[in-house]
Amino acid sequence: MLTIIRGLYRNGGAEERLAIRDVHIAYMIENRRWLEQGGALLSADGAVVEGMFLMLRHETREAVEVFLANEPYMRAGLFKSVTIDAFDRFVPHTDPHFLERLLASAQGQTSSELR
Repeated sequence: MLTIIRGLYRNGGAEERLAIRDVHIAYMIENRRWLEQGGALLSADGAVVEGMFLMLRHETREAVEVFLANEPYMRAGLFKSVTIDAFDRFVPHTDPHFLERLLASAQGQTSSELR
């Protein structure tokens, strides 16, 4: 199961993270088997770090919640909001023709709905 985690820092959270950034990075290294992608969320001009983005691969929502409960930035209370969403990745896909199959299916549904 792929899961998207989006955490937005509370006021001062982005600055406070720097004091424990090494612990956060060590935690990411320790758990890299679960990490698909991750990085900082930036302001529109790219000048300000506003949050954290992670894409995790876990078996269950509960496993994601355990991962987050132990994540150093979470434990430090740096976020004003955190969202957790299941994610169905279309691109890139293990089936190189997935999008073509999806298009054919969508076109078939549209054609049958118009009849």
